[in-house]
Amino acid sequence: MTAKLNDPLVRVPWHGFIQDGFQVIYKLRRNGRHRTITGLHLAALPLIPMPKKKAALGGLMVKRIPWYSREVKSMQADPWLFGHDPLPGIVSVYANLTGQAWVWRREGEQVHCEQARFRSWVFAWDLEDTQGLPLSWDDPAAPFHVQQRRGPLGSLKYLLTATDGRELRRRLLAGASRRLKQPVTSFHDLNGYYTLSPVEQYLCQSGRTSFGGMQFDDPVRLQFDLETTSLTPQEGRIFMIAVRDNRGFEAVLEAPTAAEEAGMIRDLLRIIAERDPDIIENHNICAFDLPFLLGRAEVLGLRVNLSRPEGPPGVWKVNDGRTSPHWACAGREILDTIDAVRRMDLPSQSLKVVSQLFGIAPAGRVYLEGEKIAQTYLEHPETVRRYALQDVEEVDALAKRVLASSFALAKMTPRPYHRLPYAGPAMGVLEPMLVRAYLHSEVALPAEQPRHAEPHSGGHVQLFAEGVLPRVVKADIASMYPSLIRTEKIGPKSDPLGVFLHLMDRLTLMRLEHKAAMRRGEPGEHDAMQSAMKLIVNAGYGYLGAGRMALFGDREAADRVTTRGREVLGQVVGGLQAGGVTLIEADTDGVYFSVPEGWDEAKERELIAQVDATLPEGVSLEFDGRWVAMLSHEIKNYALLGYDGKLQLRGAAFDTVRSEPYGKKFLEQAVKALLQGDVVRVHDIYQRTLDTLLKRTLTNREVATRVRLTKSPEDYARTRPQRKESQYEALLNAGQSWRQGERLYLYRQQERGWLPLDLNPEGHDYDVRAYQQNLYNAYATRLRKGLAAEDFEQVFRQGSGQGLFDRPFTSLHPVFRTVG
Repeated sequence: MTAKLNDPLVRVPWHGFIQDGFQVIYKLRRNGRHRTITGLHLAALPLIPMPKKKAALGGLMVKRIPWYSREVKSMQADPWLFGHDPLPGIVSVYANLTGQAWVWRREGEQVHCEQARFRSWVFAWDLEDTQGLPLSWDDPAAPFHVQQRRGPLGSLKYLLTATDGRELRRRLLAGASRRLKQPVTSFHDLNGYYTLSPVEQYLCQSGRTSFGGMQFDDPVRLQFDLETTSLTPQEGRIFMIAVRDNRGFEAVLEAPTAAEEAGMIRDLLRIIAERDPDIIENHNICAFDLPFLLGRAEVLGLRVNLSRPEGPPGVWKVNDGRTSPHWACAGREILDTIDAVRRMDLPSQSLKVVSQLFGIAPAGRVYLEGEKIAQTYLEHPETVRRYALQDVEEVDALAKRVLASSFALAKMTPRPYHRLPYAGPAMGVLEPMLVRAYLHSEVALPAEQPRHAEPHSGGHVQLFAEGVLPRVVKADIASMYPSLIRTEKIGPKSDPLGVFLHLMDRLTLMRLEHKAAMRRGEPGEHDAMQSAMKLIVNAGYGYLGAGRMALFGDREAADRVTTRGREVLGQVVGGLQAGGVTLIEADTDGVYFSVPEGWDEAKERELIAQVDATLPEGVSLEFDGRWVAMLSHEIKNYALLGYDGKLQLRGAAFDTVRSEPYGKKFLEQAVKALLQGDVVRVHDIYQRTLDTLLKRTLTNREVATRVRLTKSPEDYARTRPQRKESQYEALLNAGQSWRQGERLYLYRQQERGWLPLDLNPEGHDYDVRAYQQNLYNAYATRLRKGLAAEDFEQVFRQGSGQGLFDRPFTSLHPVFRTVG
């Protein structure tokens, strides 16, 4: 489409909006005044040169502008980025294989449902399994249609579509079963096919995405949280439900007696229907609240329907590759904030702990132990009401913090919002965008990637020193792999359209603009957008190297990226070393090093700037922090002590979910003392911890470890004769059952071995000798590399006996050594 100077004002479709640093603006005259149309289709301007200065060519103006301009946001018309149908306000989509789709759109406070038909589709590399299928080559509206798309030999060049995807799937799988002479029940079991879920098929085919033109709080977001008498619906019930939404509604529903529980559940369903949320949120809603609610509803003979009335009723499991299922309904998105929290490097996934870490806990927050909530309700019901409302208040604040980038991703990728907090950014976000572009461009999808005898080498990581090093600095290599991909045009050879590199370029430029807008203090959700774009850009290299898992993967391209990355990292390391520092650890994200005594921050920054000036275009080295000292244990496992006195522990050697509270406390105190050079205090902390164990000052809760139960009772019964496992034996010995995926706390008792913590959480009957040995083996040994061998044995010797060659503790000091 090409507009003329005297045309009425229209918006023109986009394709390649910004090219080589120029913005194309179409000037139209209406009623004697000039109007501007951004988003001119560059394909309509093949002969117009890109001048260095502003130039007027009739009604067309080509103007040189800086990247950091508000006008760069018109790139949002890019169909490869945001889809080719920019329909705004979509809050939820439901579709099935019959080719029926329901699309809910919000316009202000009103929600409208549109029902649409679409053709279910499958890409195939040949038609061998279609024998007997009445395929039409000429009629795209036929019950079964096939289109041959351009593409190289072996590519998925046949696009099969149908009015009824169930029948297409049944016929193709039956054909594959005949060909292979064995039953085939899923396309996942076959080579040579590619398809997506019905919702994603519809989004790719229609070119639509969610939340166009919306801010995070524009949809109605509702949070609800259950308070229960037990962890399972078979053993307990719901006695309270807190509900709120982002339009000012809040309520506490109560069932003081068992007879009132059914009525309370009905009230919750009525509130959800009346408040009509687009999004339902909670922390751990998929693993606890919804299964518990559905379990109690089944016991009480109730039917739970969370769907909007226009779509199929109910709420159902979505098994999409996760170890535990997600839940979905029609017309609303169910979001679990714990999915986003799990992807963060946090010491805990608990709502209360995470809220404290983010500083979003409400003023006057009530904290109650889980097993004491029901009893507290009987004695102090108002306290529990406040606690429950604060729970959903925290969920609302946490969602704004951790789900904003997923909300932004939903504006770009053809996936439902509820899948994005746990979707991998490479396979779960980037690949669907690539598929959408090829589906819309009528080009074949790539063939299966070739097998390689050797695995992809991956990024380079090197440890230069271990032990305790003072005056530590980190130099960050900002976005090295994405920069190399962009500047050296390293993309998959299976991508003839160049969609991959197009996305890398445009997302990077738009991210820079959003970051600039943040610095300028402009309104808008710029941080969420730049975070979402960073996720996709940083996933580019991982996607190339994902091998046969990635449709557009390219092992050779990934190898080129890592080869260049190693060269650049070597250049950085060499430059820093020439500056007189001691290297500690280096990888493609950055370098830790220790500076000579007497250096200040200005000197440290000066060295980094000098090395940065030598790096290739697009790759930058930036100052990323300084610390008093670092304990380098092994690659990616270290502790840092800041000048503000705060300790940071990184890596499984220092912080795991299985760490016992007493051991974690010891480790934090002892590592901090070691980094401060106070070996005497390290020894005192160790002896004091041994003493508290011996005197049984600690409770069983403080020595308990957390384990995840990956086997069901039935699974364990089958494997038990070959191998007994302590966590399951503890439950069997205690006469307790369990659910697969459940997390459990255990402690070791002297006579009976491992026991579930809930048998005696506040008791003191733990195995003293076992936990003293565990203190040494699991925790004290983490400090071994920070001391000379003989000093380590002296500091962590049990008992007060003195060795023949012991030195005064005041003469012992932390050490380090170079490695490699």
